[in-house]
Amino acid sequence: MMFRLSAALWLGLAVFCVNADSTVPVSPAATYPGSWQTPMPVQQWQQQQRQFYLDALLAPAKYPLAEAQMLQQEDRGRYQAELWQIPLSSISHSKALLLTPKSQPIKAAILLLHDHGAYFVIGKEKMIRPFAGSSVKTEAQHWVDKHYGSRFIGDELAEQGYLVLAADTLGFGERGPVLYEQQQQLAANLLATGHSLAGLSAYEDMQLAQFLAQRPHVPKGKVAAIGFSMGAYRAWQVAALSEHIQAAAAICWFNTYRHLVQPGQNLTKGQSSFYLLHPGLARKLDIVDQVSLVAPKALYLINGGQDPLMPVQGVIQGQSQLKKVWQAFDADSALRTEIWTEARHEFNQQQQEQVWSWLEQWRLAPSD
Repeated sequence: MMFRLSAALWLGLAVFCVNADSTVPVSPAATYPGSWQTPMPVQQWQQQQRQFYLDALLAPAKYPLAEAQMLQQEDRGRYQAELWQIPLSSISHSKALLLTPKSQPIKAAILLLHDHGAYFVIGKEKMIRPFAGSSVKTEAQHWVDKHYGSRFIGDELAEQGYLVLAADTLGFGERGPVLYEQQQQLAANLLATGHSLAGLSAYEDMQLAQFLAQRPHVPKGKVAAIGFSMGAYRAWQVAALSEHIQAAAAICWFNTYRHLVQPGQNLTKGQSSFYLLHPGLARKLDIVDQVSLVAPKALYLINGGQDPLMPVQGVIQGQSQLKKVWQAFDADSALRTEIWTEARHEFNQQQQEQVWSWLEQWRLAPSD
C-alpha cells in the first residue's frame, strides 16, 4: 500500500513538472479583496494594505546601518566612486558601489536597482562601471551594451550631480553567482528558515534606501529609486514600502497577475519568479494594488510595446487602475505612464533621457 501511494504521488509530481503550464489556475474573473474601493478613504486603505505587504516580506531583524564600512575608492573626475560593505539585516550584508559628486550641493540621491536577466555574474556593475582593476569589466560592458544603450546609468547620473548607490542582490555578483537552476534551492532554504527570497530582497532594498537617505549632504525628501526589468519591480516596490524613497522610475516591469500567470509566462515557471513572489500577497493584492501604494509620490512607468515579457493589454489595464488612485490623492500629475510602441525589453538611451528630464523636474519641485 505504501509503495502504491508513493508511486502515485511520484507520478502526480512528474506530471505536474512536465505539464506545469496546463495546471496553472487562471481565473479571468479573479478579484482581489485588498483592492481599493470607494467609499473607503484611500489613505486608510493604503495604511492597511501597506502593513499587509510588509508582513508578507517575512523580514529578518534589523541590523544597525552604522556598521557599514567603506572599502575602496576611485577618482572618476567629477565624482568619487567608493566600494562599501553594508550590513542589511541580521542574516545578510552586501557590497555596494556609491558615487559621490565632487560639486555641491548634491542634486538628489538615486537608488539604482539592478535587473535579473538570468545573468548572475554581476549585479551592481549592471548599473555602475566597475573599478579599474575589476575582473568583471568585460561582462559589465557587454551587459550595458545589450540592455542600457551602452551606458552605465549610475555614472551618467553622477556626472549630472546625483549621489548614486547600487548593491548586489542575493545570488548576484559578489553575493553569488548562483546558477539559474539553483534559484529554487536558494528560495526553498530561505522558506525553510522562515524567510523568503522576494521578502529578503525587498527588505534589503528598504535598508539601502535608509542608508542612502542618511548620507551627508543628501537633500531632505529627495531620494528616488530607478530600475529596469526586475529592478523596475524593485523600484516601485521600495517606493511603496519605504518612507525614505520619494519617487521612482520603473522601466519594463508593470502588469497584472491575470496576464502574467498565463501559460508560458515567466512568472509561472519558478526559478527567477521567487525574487518576485511574496507568500500570500496575491491572495489580497494584484500587482496594480501593490504599485498603488506608491501614491501620491512621483512615479514614472515605462513599458515597451514589443516587450514579450509584459503583455501590452495588462499594461493598459493596469495603467487605468493606477490613475484612479493618484486622482483620489489629487495628485494626477505625479503619475506618468508610457508605452513605447516600438521598444522591446530594454532601457535605451532615448528612454534614459526622458527619465533624466523627469528627475530634474521632480527634484526641483517643492518637497512635502
